[in-house]
Amino acid sequence: MDSFDPTLLRWTAGGLASAASVLGFVAFRRTRAAATGDPHADRAPGQLSAGACGDHRDGGWRRLVRPLAVHLRPASRDDLDQLTTRLLQAGRRSRDEIDRHGEDRVLALVGGMAVAILGAAVVGGALGMVLAAIALIGGLFGPMKYLELRAAERREAIAATLPSAVDLLTTCVDAGLSLEHAIARVARETQAAAPTLATELSLTAGELDAGVPLPDALRRLSRRVGLDALSALCGVLAQAHGLGAPIGDTLREFAAASRRARTSMLEERAGKLAAQMTLPLALCLLPAALLIMLGPAVLQLVRALQ
Repeated sequence: MDSFDPTLLRWTAGGLASAASVLGFVAFRRTRAAATGDPHADRAPGQLSAGACGDHRDGGWRRLVRPLAVHLRPASRDDLDQLTTRLLQAGRRSRDEIDRHGEDRVLALVGGMAVAILGAAVVGGALGMVLAAIALIGGLFGPMKYLELRAAERREAIAATLPSAVDLLTTCVDAGLSLEHAIARVARETQAAAPTLATELSLTAGELDAGVPLPDALRRLSRRVGLDALSALCGVLAQAHGLGAPIGDTLREFAAASRRARTSMLEERAGKLAAQMTLPLALCLLPAALLIMLGPAVLQLVRALQ
């Protein structure tokens, strides 16, 4: 015992890190599948058969982390609504996503701690401390950051396909369809070209068929997406529906205004791009240009001096 060999500690840390990595990888795959529309993600508990492959709800790892994940549920109503909104914007809409997100946080924290122990015990020194700090920070903030990235990805996909969807919606309304039927028709027609937007519009159409008032359905759509342009469209449609204004004229005015706003945004990005490229061009092209221009003169000067 006087001459303690740290090899045992390193192997123990490595085993803990490996186990935590496996659990973290399983949680990441399940989270990714739920966010990308896995067919089992939106099913209620108990709908999968007992022998189905990939049943994460009844897995041993979920039973292990569930007691800890319960304590991570938001305590206040405001925090719960905020977390629910983030999950909706990330495309996670099943009824137990809050609990699953808490389990993901526990797994990420355990994985981060295991990697931190491994880095401190095996690597050692300053590099080990840096790896440990990075692992702990990733374990603490990784799941929430992933939700934000997923929500931003969905918003970008919807923003890219929204103008064409508004044009199609205007055409449907001008053809005599009601706004409720026009939304359902646009959802069907854009399923192949814009699956993310089509999914959200399909949910809105289903809510309208279930008897939800149009302003409430549009408000829920705006909350699920979190895109400013779509929120403005939902507000304009709700206001026009409440006042009895012509929906077609309202949509055409909104489409023209959104195109002007998008053009202004693209022009602003193009103007910023020139300033952003100044430093890379100066660092990459200026030395080469100086070498080409001054290189022959320098060589001639060296030869003359020799």
